[in-house]
Amino acid sequence: MSEYVQDVSQGGVDWEQVKSLRVTRKIVDALNNLEVKSLYLTPANRRKDARKKYLGYGSRKMLSHAQTPFFFHENSEMVDLIGRDTQAFEKYQESCNRAVEEALSEDPVAVVQDDFGMQHQAIAIRVKGEVVGVIRCGDYISGKVDDLTVAKISENFLPYSIDQSEVTKAIRKLPFFTSEKVAVIQNLLQMLAGEIGVYLDEGTQNENSEENEKYNFEGLITKSPMILDIINQIKLIGASDSSVIIYGESGTGKELVANLIHKKSKRVDQPFVTINCAALTETILEAELFGYRKGAFTGAVADKKGLFEVADRGTVFLDEVGEMSLSLQVKILRLIQEGTFMRVGDTEMRKVNVRIISATHRDLRKFIELGKFREDLYYRLAVVELTLPPLRDRTEDIPILISHFLDHFGHKTSKRGIKLSQEVIKIFEEYYWPGNIRELRNEVERIVALKPGNSLVKSKDLSKKFFYETYPEGIQVGDENEEGFIKRLVDEFEKSLLSKYLRKHKWNKTKVARLCGITRQGLNKKISKYRLDRRRI
Repeated sequence: MSEYVQDVSQGGVDWEQVKSLRVTRKIVDALNNLEVKSLYLTPANRRKDARKKYLGYGSRKMLSHAQTPFFFHENSEMVDLIGRDTQAFEKYQESCNRAVEEALSEDPVAVVQDDFGMQHQAIAIRVKGEVVGVIRCGDYISGKVDDLTVAKISENFLPYSIDQSEVTKAIRKLPFFTSEKVAVIQNLLQMLAGEIGVYLDEGTQNENSEENEKYNFEGLITKSPMILDIINQIKLIGASDSSVIIYGESGTGKELVANLIHKKSKRVDQPFVTINCAALTETILEAELFGYRKGAFTGAVADKKGLFEVADRGTVFLDEVGEMSLSLQVKILRLIQEGTFMRVGDTEMRKVNVRIISATHRDLRKFIELGKFREDLYYRLAVVELTLPPLRDRTEDIPILISHFLDHFGHKTSKRGIKLSQEVIKIFEEYYWPGNIRELRNEVERIVALKPGNSLVKSKDLSKKFFYETYPEGIQVGDENEEGFIKRLVDEFEKSLLSKYLRKHKWNKTKVARLCGITRQGLNKKISKYRLDRRRI
């Protein structure tokens, strides 16, 4: 008759509550019906005890320090016999310990055969990749029950001081499982560990959500002083109606910041409209921004409002404004100065009241020098300037961003408990992230798609790009066929190197100038050229 154990509360987990769950009891009943005689639990805190204290079965004095018979346990005559010989018992113990250790590897279920011919299966229970316990069953023979098998198993006991006649009787009382039955038991153990892991993970969701919420500023996940400073500026900027330009590499969150500014403004109840100026041709972009009259061009079968009209009294976000043609820049300038515009193909001047927030990854001052951007428009757009640092300059945010994205995609896919190993986190912190937060988000989404719940992500699970040789840190490669590519690449490298040295040497300009082989005056010119700001790097 199975003996149900009452006290298994260990390691901050209410195992008694786990034991009473309906779904886990169903799986346990199925295991019991398959003649699994015992189901053991090693709570995580017990695993940290002395290595020899994993099992203790057969030595009742050690049981409180060892694996606990969890759902059920039947006395095994065979294990009692082994317990009579110290050397034999140590061998048996080592096998059970090995099953527990192997359960912590990547194998879903560890299957270990001991020196006496008995098998043991074990599986780790994981919550967010962390082991909270190990379930083990065993003390069975894999194979058919016949005299030859019994005789072979009996030979394993010859080196020990155990009566052979008792050994033979005990062997025949052991459960003999076919390979098919062993596979079914493996599947049930996986289901049991998975259900327990999901239950325990759900219990930590509120705690994790509160931790993530601490660093969530209306969608900006950060504890970086640079971003926190920008958040404080957003609160002030929102109260005004000034134009704002946001600098930052692709994927740094420029649109999110623009939306936050809108939400903090008096225009919050009005539309927030976005458009990517680099994604459309000049004619299509003009039609989208200003609208058009019926018949203005082929396909214009009816009048259409442009985004400026749609956003009247609200905010328009012009992403990648540096890619806009000079002729279109003139029309944007007029709209900012006079609040008026004409639809494509129309002669009627229309009036709107919008706030313009723009963004770019370009150096607009350099574009002005090259004749690619109007200086008067620049000053109209850049009343307030914000610069978002790349992810590689705010590595302290990487762990909390990972946690946020794991929670987000884990909830969407019902895959809870996925956690990144410290090795992976280190790789992420050292990677240069050309796509910034967007790239990190995509990588985490990929991980969640390819990994099961309650699993630990290792380096082999990452995209191959993390192990390829790349451009130096901080360099935006762009299109190698673009005019002036080499010069821009050299400038990017110089800017990245200066930023690194200034940060490393705490803006000791004399020392940095000496390391770079230039004068202090020359360094100051480069700092001005690249708009390096001590508050930003």
